[in-house]
Amino acid sequence: MTSTRERPPGQPGAPVGSDLTDPRDERLLAPRFRAATIGTFALVSLGAFEALALTTVMPRIAADLHGESLYAMAFTATLAAGIVSIVLAGNLADRSGPRRPLAIGLALFAAGLIGAALAPSMVPLVGARVLQGLGAGMTTTALYVLVARAYPARLHTAVFAGFAAAWVLPSIFGPFLAGLIAQTLGWRWVFGVSLIVLVIAAVLLQRVLATIAAAPTQVPWRVASLAASVVLAVAVLGLNAVGEHPEGWLLLAGAVAVVALLAGFRKLTPPGTLLAGRGLPADVTLRTLGTAAFAGAEIYIPRLLTERDGYPPTLAGLALSITGVTWFAASWVQGRWSERIDAVRSAQVALLLMTVALGGIALSVALDAPAAVIIAIWPVVGFGMGTLYPRLTAQALSRAERDQQGFVSSALQIGDSTGGATALAVSAIVFAAVGGAAGWTAFVAVFGVMAVPAAIGMLVAHRIR
Repeated sequence: MTSTRERPPGQPGAPVGSDLTDPRDERLLAPRFRAATIGTFALVSLGAFEALALTTVMPRIAADLHGESLYAMAFTATLAAGIVSIVLAGNLADRSGPRRPLAIGLALFAAGLIGAALAPSMVPLVGARVLQGLGAGMTTTALYVLVARAYPARLHTAVFAGFAAAWVLPSIFGPFLAGLIAQTLGWRWVFGVSLIVLVIAAVLLQRVLATIAAAPTQVPWRVASLAASVVLAVAVLGLNAVGEHPEGWLLLAGAVAVVALLAGFRKLTPPGTLLAGRGLPADVTLRTLGTAAFAGAEIYIPRLLTERDGYPPTLAGLALSITGVTWFAASWVQGRWSERIDAVRSAQVALLLMTVALGGIALSVALDAPAAVIIAIWPVVGFGMGTLYPRLTAQALSRAERDQQGFVSSALQIGDSTGGATALAVSAIVFAAVGGAAGWTAFVAVFGVMAVPAAIGMLVAHRIR
């Protein structure tokens, strides 16, 4: 595909509704970009707060609702639902622009927050998390397309690095604030705070959405892809069910789910993604592997600190707070000096750091090291992710034709959701098989297994060139 970096203004791939004739205007907060920058960053901050807050307080939610058996499902259900909405949003954005999928996504996410806040038991809470996943998938994909159309290609890496910056304050204060709210007002109010932020972000985005013309195209409905997304989502949920109860006939069902998962993933991503084909497929592959390593380990950090070390939610979220800062620091470097840093070398170093750090955490737990050691090592994983994400995202979008921006955006998100959900299911299977919370060896096994996808990514990173 022809890179958008090579297209002159006015050709396919140029942002809609903005004048690209002035190469001197490189600031994200320049007048013509200010509304888009503030609105999108506010929405990313909401996602950061909600994700980190829920990871911090989920151990308490599961205990209060007597739903420990659905602990991992509360995360996986969100990712699985997002798979369907990501594909729908990508198709809809290619047909009519990002405005409609973004509006639908915000409405679904708001409904999910309200449902979670009022959930009387763990099952309704998981249902509310499904709504949140549908909304998050629509919203994130729409934001990617918005960036591709509202900003010139030379600013794309900086924008995605800015997304990491939007995680900083939620990362620093979000876990502590969520823990404090849970300890004082109750965990239900955590969803209430997220709803307030959602409303503010939606108001800010109204102006930028009005500046982006719908520009309907002749892109057809990708019915086969939508059907594949449903199959993939069901496969992810089935695999997670096996993770919760890895025994008997469910193991056979798990094997079927794996086959369905691979088939659905292959249909929804660029040809060659499963084998890390050179170029765009490898971009998606590396994001998938990186997300798998990070997501599968992340939810067990607060659980380890809570169950093994007796930390309250406020302190258990400390490692997540520091990780947000290191993720931003690495993204800032990529956004500022991406043209000076070789993409392959950058990806290899990022995945190496993640592999070593996850292995180090597993070893630390095995040796019964103090919690401070784990809190110090985990942010290195975040630094690796911050190095990997903005570069791969901008590079993938730069390869897309205008009427394929939604597809590429959804493929990146499908990789994230599938990789994350699969890793959560695998980690749940490993955790249960090794002995659950009865022994700390279960945590050792989880962190060790999650280092594997990062190591695989490091070996195939040269294929993104």
